[in-house]
This record gives sequence, structure tokens and C-alpha cells, in this order.
Amino acid sequence: MSKDPSSSVGTTAALARHLGLSRWTVSRVLNGHPGVLPETVERVNKAMAEVGFQPNTLARGLRGGRTGIVGVCFQELESPILARKVSHLQQALRELGYHALIELTNGDRDLERIALRNFLSMQAEGIVLIGSQLMEDDDALTACQKQGKPLIWVDPESKISGEQLSIDRPYSMRLVLEHLHGLGHRRFAVLGIDPGNPYGAFRWPAFERHCKRLKIDIQKNAQQFYRRGQREHDYDYGRELAEEMLAGEQPLPTAIIALNDRVAIGAMNRLREAGVQTPRDVSIVGYDNLEIGGHIQPTLTTIDQCAERLMRQAAKRLVELLGDGPPPEQKPSGKLIKPKLIVRQSTDKPPDK
Repeated sequence: MSKDPSSSVGTTAALARHLGLSRWTVSRVLNGHPGVLPETVERVNKAMAEVGFQPNTLARGLRGGRTGIVGVCFQELESPILARKVSHLQQALRELGYHALIELTNGDRDLERIALRNFLSMQAEGIVLIGSQLMEDDDALTACQKQGKPLIWVDPESKISGEQLSIDRPYSMRLVLEHLHGLGHRRFAVLGIDPGNPYGAFRWPAFERHCKRLKIDIQKNAQQFYRRGQREHDYDYGRELAEEMLAGEQPLPTAIIALNDRVAIGAMNRLREAGVQTPRDVSIVGYDNLEIGGHIQPTLTTIDQCAERLMRQAAKRLVELLGDGPPPEQKPSGKLIKPKLIVRQSTDKPPDK
């Protein structure tokens, strides 16, 4: 009975012997080095499939080879838009020949630091931080810099000078206000946007600025409802903020601008229970363009963050810094991605128009 060749092929050296090639040649194929004949590359890959050989990525990294690993760190899976961003990033990295090593932090800075150390120990070639809470001079980030690991920041919470891509949140507020103002709205409520929150710090000043430009008196015609430090921005939060608004002494607004789609939908449902119909009595605008917004009634006007474009650009930029694309720019780049307004049924003219 002939011996199963796969039983004796567990190392690069054994694979080389099995093929009658030098270990150096097989190693160059596994590490993706140029200069190997295409037919040799095909032969090695075919043999790996036949015998079930799986190269030891970590061992290769420890020897100075390419691991193809990119560390990806983000805060939570409960946020649909964050989950979507990570999914798009993982797909983009796959298409570029890399593998995402994903860590969740649950909004804990210490867990984010541990994740970075794990990426270094796993020989990740580069790192993408989504919604990072760390300051640029954090020791964990300094360790990454000392090892020469390219790092891309996506929507960081703090001001940083490194490579970053962010959604242009001030521009999104301009789109929303111009849309509502154009319909005739002059009385507004803003739900869930905390000026003390890193992202609220972008959107609330933009709201004030564009209200002034549109000659809307904020003191008289803009109500603000949020809970300082609130981190759960879900449907229940929207319901609770709508309840506060209904219990207030001021007249109800004709238009609501919500932190995100979940807050908008939660508020819409609570208002409906109180006999306030959307958009007949009040128009509502969300943020994130979640799939559910196109299926509820009325369908939800919202801001699309263009998550796929954002994450594909992040992956492309990281690959450039890793040397697998065009030469990177000498200076760190900071790019703002323009969002889009998706107009649906939840916004219309105010009832007095």
C-alpha cells in the first residue's frame, strides 16, 4: 500500500522535498516574493491543496516573512453601522490579499491597548483602529510605531495627526438642515446628540452654525434632548428622549434630527403612540442608513455614511503604506468622506404649510 503523501508533508522543508524543489524556492512562493516562475508558483499551490499543507503564518512572520495579517480594532458589535464598517473592511482586505484579525474593546481603553499588543505578538503587518479612544501618545501606540507598523485611524474620537479617514459629520448636518429648511421647517428638536461626545462635538457646533446661516433662532426654536455620557444609542433611548420631549412645556417641533436611525425609529414609535404622526405632524431624520429604515412605515429619511467607500479607502491606504501599492504620500493624510442624504417618506412640509 502506497503511503499517503500528505502524512509526511507538515513543514516547508517536507513540501520542498515532496516537490523536488529547494526549500528556498518554496519559501519564496509562500512569502509572495517576486522572481519565481509562474508555473513554479502554480505547481507549489497545487501541491499544497493536494496534500493539505497549511503554512505556519506566525512562524513565517517571526522569520521576517509576510504574515498577511491586519489587526482591526473596534468598540462593539451592537452598533449596526460599526458592524457594517468592519464587514466592508474585512472584504476589502480579502480582495487585496490580507486577513483581518479582529478585536472588540467594548469601549474599554485598556482592552484596546491589549488588542494592540496582541496584534504585535501575532506579527500583524498593519493595524486599523475604528473609533479609537486612545490618544496619539499612548504607550501602546508608541510600541506600534517603534516596530514600524503602519496604522490607519478611522473616525478616531481624539484629534490625531496620523493617517486617518473620517465621515464629514459637519457636512451631514448641513445636508439635513438645508433639506428641512427647504421644506419650510423652522422649529427643531435634536435627539441624542451629546456635545460632550466626541462625535456629537462635530455635529452640534455644525447645527448651531448652519442654523445661524439659515437665520433660525436656536434659543427660541431649537430643543436639545440627550443624556450626558450615554453610550447605548438604541431604540429604547429614542423612545425615552421622545417621552422627555412630549412631557416638556415647549411646543412640539415640526422636525426632529436624531443621532442615528435607531434613535429616530424609537422616537417615531413613541410619538405615534401619543397620536403624533410622521410626517403629518413632525418630520424625522435619522443617521446611518440602516436597512430597516427602508422597510418601516413611513420609510426613514437618513444620512448614508458611505461605509463601503470609507472602508475600502482605509484598506487601500494601508496597503499603500505596506508597499503593495503606489508609493505613499510623504505626509500623513487626513481625508473626510462626504456622506449622502437619503430622502424618504418621514420628511415633508410642516403641518402649517
